[in-house]
Amino acid sequence: MKLTLSKTLTLLLLLAVQLTLAQEKTISGTVSDVTGLPIPGVNILIKGTTTGTQSDFDGNYTLNTNIGDVLVFSYLGLKTQEITVGEVNVIDVTMLEDTESLDEVVVTAVGIKRKPDEITTAYENLKSEEIVAANNPDAVQSLAGKVSGLQINTTNTGVNPSTTIRLRGTRSLSGSNSALVVIDNVISSATILSDLDPEIIESINIIKGPNGAALYGSRGGNGVIIVTTKKGARNTGKLNISVSTTVTLEDIAFLPQLQDRYGKGYWGEIDAFDQGSWGPEYDGSIQPVGLPYPTVSDFRYGVYEFRKDNMKDFFDTGIALQNTITLSGGDSEGFYSLTANRRTTDGIIPRDEYKKDFLALSAGKTFGKFSISGNVRFTTEDQSVSNGVYGQLAQLPSDVNILDFSSGSNSDHWTAFGDSPYWVRDNQRSLSENTRSDLSAELSYQFNDNISAVLRSNVVTNSGKGFTYVNDYVSEFTITGDGRDIQSSLSVNSNNSRLLYTDLIANFNYDLTEDIGLKSLIGFNATESKGFSQTTSGDILTLPGLYTVENISSGISVTDFSSIRRQQAIFANIDLSYKDYLYLNLTGRQEWDSRLQSPGRDIGDIGFFYYSAGASFIATKAFPEIKSDILHKLKVSGGYVKTANISALGSHDLFDTGFRPAAFPYPGGVNSFIIPSSTFDNAIEPEFISTYEANINLELLKRAGIPRITLDGSYSFYTNDNQILSASVSSSTSVFSAGVNVGETQTNAYELDLGLTPIKTDDLRWNLNFGYASQRTIATKITDDSDILGSGSPGIYAIQGQEYPLIRGSAYERDDEGRVVLNPDGSPRTASGLKVLGRTTPDYILNFGTDITYKGFRLSAVADFRTGHVFYSNIYNNLTGQGRSFITAENGRGYFIFPNSTVQGSGVTNTDVLTGPSYGGPSAYAQYQSFIQSGDFSGVDENFILDATAFKLREVALSYTLPRKYLEKTFIQGLAVGISGRNLLVVLPKENRRYNDPEIGSGIGGYGQTPPTKFYSMNVKLNF
Repeated sequence: MKLTLSKTLTLLLLLAVQLTLAQEKTISGTVSDVTGLPIPGVNILIKGTTTGTQSDFDGNYTLNTNIGDVLVFSYLGLKTQEITVGEVNVIDVTMLEDTESLDEVVVTAVGIKRKPDEITTAYENLKSEEIVAANNPDAVQSLAGKVSGLQINTTNTGVNPSTTIRLRGTRSLSGSNSALVVIDNVISSATILSDLDPEIIESINIIKGPNGAALYGSRGGNGVIIVTTKKGARNTGKLNISVSTTVTLEDIAFLPQLQDRYGKGYWGEIDAFDQGSWGPEYDGSIQPVGLPYPTVSDFRYGVYEFRKDNMKDFFDTGIALQNTITLSGGDSEGFYSLTANRRTTDGIIPRDEYKKDFLALSAGKTFGKFSISGNVRFTTEDQSVSNGVYGQLAQLPSDVNILDFSSGSNSDHWTAFGDSPYWVRDNQRSLSENTRSDLSAELSYQFNDNISAVLRSNVVTNSGKGFTYVNDYVSEFTITGDGRDIQSSLSVNSNNSRLLYTDLIANFNYDLTEDIGLKSLIGFNATESKGFSQTTSGDILTLPGLYTVENISSGISVTDFSSIRRQQAIFANIDLSYKDYLYLNLTGRQEWDSRLQSPGRDIGDIGFFYYSAGASFIATKAFPEIKSDILHKLKVSGGYVKTANISALGSHDLFDTGFRPAAFPYPGGVNSFIIPSSTFDNAIEPEFISTYEANINLELLKRAGIPRITLDGSYSFYTNDNQILSASVSSSTSVFSAGVNVGETQTNAYELDLGLTPIKTDDLRWNLNFGYASQRTIATKITDDSDILGSGSPGIYAIQGQEYPLIRGSAYERDDEGRVVLNPDGSPRTASGLKVLGRTTPDYILNFGTDITYKGFRLSAVADFRTGHVFYSNIYNNLTGQGRSFITAENGRGYFIFPNSTVQGSGVTNTDVLTGPSYGGPSAYAQYQSFIQSGDFSGVDENFILDATAFKLREVALSYTLPRKYLEKTFIQGLAVGISGRNLLVVLPKENRRYNDPEIGSGIGGYGQTPPTKFYSMNVKLNF
């Protein structure tokens, strides 16, 4: 009996196994949208497991399942679908748009996620593919030209370019105008954003005005750049490996256009030792050039002819290599992502180098009601750059072959009035090393469906060291009595800083009624910033090439500075919704800042309250009858906010010691001190920013799930009051000026964005974007005793009642009709005092963007156009003084008619009389040279003010993604290749003649590290 039962059980077990095996089957199919277009990358999971797959480029998938399994199809922006496996082997799925899912990706202040309908301020959200399209290694630079109202200016060139970030222009007279950067919900900086490998960025949300940033208080007054990084591939249950390699070539974009008629010399005669181009006309003869090396008998000779762009031979083709590897993965309960990136750059200046290593780890896990996540980022930088090479190259006459003077010796040079750029390259350098760490963690707890709490904290540390040296040079000979010896010097610096940031937030989410919803939070924030820097410098290095402080033998000077500041705040946010078409947002923040603390001041006097109110109304949801085939969506929104800016105040400005160390000690080691000449009002307050904003958003002609036309408009009005400026005080106080709350500005800002999708088919999609932005800032008050703020000639100024910022400098005297007044001898008269020469803010900025996708191909381009402003060109001035600019070759360097002028007392204009130079020098040629080089021309700033209009083709990129079906039999999951170019085309006004890129120098354009450059990149991305 037992044997029979055993056999029976065995048979039943075998039958069960057979039935189970019989239920196993392979399911395949295609996932598409409502138009039939295949959707790649859809996650398909067997419910309750981590087993699954993804649809390929053509929307196809294959998965081993059992009858009765539930397949879950999910994709960002589309509704999740669940389908039970039955007898059929093919399951095709059509996925529908999920507005709610799309809405969740918009991250606003302090990590709040809002639907687009709920947002009451102007914003623009950039996705990953827009950021990485042109393979720009710097995420900040990659934003240029892509967002209306956002100005990304490259203010210096070289192996590690510097940039500025401005949203809606320049409004503060003394404080920072830079936008706040927030990365993964914690306060950060533009430097940290530049550190990030753009490949790890998921999206960047630009909140243009302070309306959306009031919760950040005094930090958010200039708008906010909110960066969200990728968190690994959720719901796939497998390891994903991504490898990317980019090679970028850098070349000169343009050099100044020079006159091609006259060459090296002075007063019409050839001078082998001069750097000027005041010689005779080119004739192709053989002439001496350069210093006698080593004796007069060894003069060098060259062909006396024009060489176009001859300084270009000095430069190399720069090359940058960037390699990135990312490991990521996750499931429904957690994620992880590890990225390592290395970037090495050899600049166009030989020996200029930059290297950056970046490591980032992000991970998160859910344990029931608890969720924990964190980010660890490390960056190391090494840089070696020369100082002043471009300035020396600009002294190169057009008939000189620069390669003839490439030995590197300063005695082997084309002129006695400058230093060889080859010698400068090797002997005047700055080297630096920097290490940054960015560590953050977030712990959240879901008490119930309505209440949750989150604690997030972040610490950013930075440490750096470097030195700048100049080697000595002893000239082997003296030319015309000019000493050319150079004394060696060394400056050694070190710095470190630490930023601690903590938020504790409680969130509440309730449906008050069937129609009214409430989302709110209350939070606490604490921030501490500490910094220290020290610089030791001196002259005469005892042992050449040893760059240590101990090697300094003369005049050692040591300066150091340390600071600490703290901010604490409590804040609250309330979001009320009525049905799904009316939203109200209210915020408040009480903030305390240690910079406002001073002896005898109560703690209550260093705290200030900031607040905002905003509303949005979706008319097409409130009144469905107005919705049609033409009008798909109409949203209007607006609000008011009051926030602040304390950046003009240093950490310890209100703790005045009454004396400060002087720059030198007395003999015997006794220090010296001086009484400061300025101080601050102990009752000083922050600069307050009040803003009104109104917005409209339209979606028109929705077809195939997307609007074919979108139109967004925004108007904002700012008042910046209480600005911290220096005002004169009575000398009986022992100081001459004090920082007080006096300055005021008003700003009007407009933005208009138009999006078009002319073509959308199964295989082809074409998007176009146009943006318009205009800002005007008026300085309504400077101080009680002055209506002008600024210094220098030329310089940036604010003048009461006029636009800010302005350029002021020396100018010609003019009559009532605007004509330049000339003396009887033909020389123009210089006006007394400084005059306004123009404004540095454009009338408007136009942005252009397009992308075309055809199957696996994607072609994109970004450009912008700025006009209506001016800048001062220092390069133009220097080239003119050398006789190399176009103006120096006019009229054969003889007498000429000064344009738009009148002779004093003659009653006639220059159309009737010859008014050119008629004073000084033995000939008209010499008189012309004397006039150009004198203060009558080169010394008048007005002559070198140029139109700053510029059209820039910022990016062009072409990429191709190989369809997954071609990789099915390989271990490769994805392959994409691309080529791109940056700064490929720059169109400038004729008067500029490519002297400067108007962005360089912020209105006062000087020599950057290098001339403007352009970039060509090649990229390969692999996924495993």
